[in-house]
Amino acid sequence: MVGVFASLSVILAVVLFGSLVPQGMPAEIYLERYGELAGRLFLTLGMDDIFRTRGFALIGIVLFMQMAVCTWRRLRLLRSGVRLWIAGSVMLHVGLMIFMASVGISLWWGRTVMVEAPEGKSISMAGQGFPFDLRLEKFSIEYYADQRSVQQYRSEISLLQGDKVLKRGSLEVNEPLEFQSIKIFQMSYGWLAEGTVRRLPDGVPESFSVHSGDWVPWSGSQGDQLRVAVMSDPDKIGATGTAAAFMLVPAAGARRTGVVMAGEKAVSGNVEIRFERLRRYSGLQFKEDPGVAGIFGGLVLALCGLVLRYTTPERV
Repeated sequence: MVGVFASLSVILAVVLFGSLVPQGMPAEIYLERYGELAGRLFLTLGMDDIFRTRGFALIGIVLFMQMAVCTWRRLRLLRSGVRLWIAGSVMLHVGLMIFMASVGISLWWGRTVMVEAPEGKSISMAGQGFPFDLRLEKFSIEYYADQRSVQQYRSEISLLQGDKVLKRGSLEVNEPLEFQSIKIFQMSYGWLAEGTVRRLPDGVPESFSVHSGDWVPWSGSQGDQLRVAVMSDPDKIGATGTAAAFMLVPAAGARRTGVVMAGEKAVSGNVEIRFERLRRYSGLQFKEDPGVAGIFGGLVLALCGLVLRYTTPERV
């Protein structure tokens, strides 16, 4: 029992640490917050994702084996005759073991993926390990009576496999869509600025689709950098008639700025920028947790065993 409590104390300390220190953040954040030396040590030890480190897994395995030994000892007591309090103790231990194993499965094989789905377009999810494509059919926003504050936003999506529709449905904030062992959550939304850029006089137009204020990836840039930002809020004035400001930073020379209306083009030096449209996107979170059933099942079994163990006299 001493070993069990020691292992539990270490696990609780790690859980407390993981709750106080943000996990899964980009490396730059830890380097900025803790400094170069401490930040590098922090990242080397895996403390930015401590629940997936080998050390934490080893502690969990040790505790699981200790629980298995305790369970075996209680099973041997049942040979002398079935007693409810011993059966309750066995149920408690087995439930905790199922819970621990399921937590390990969730930590090591569960996954969470964020996707920004453009409205009216299909995107492949194969690169994220999901056997389907995603298409955002429609995105809608509901406002309060003042028509300014957002009350709810909704995505209507289709999960596709070739020409076959695997599932079609809608999801809202706090109302996810389920498909097999996957839950899809509505997380955010926004607009993408779409258009083309080319180098004059005979450059081939290259399409872009970026968030407002982002740099445009451009293979023909020759060292030039282009940034596009929407000048007004399309949620208030609509997507049509919107203007975009651009900033062109040449490899040599002074930066240049300008404005281009949706559906039109502008020329800055020897660069032509065409702002075609704004396209809505929906930020969706795909979450797969293969251990969730075992977690709840183990807790229920452990709770039943706890009640039976401590409400039944030992002579029964």
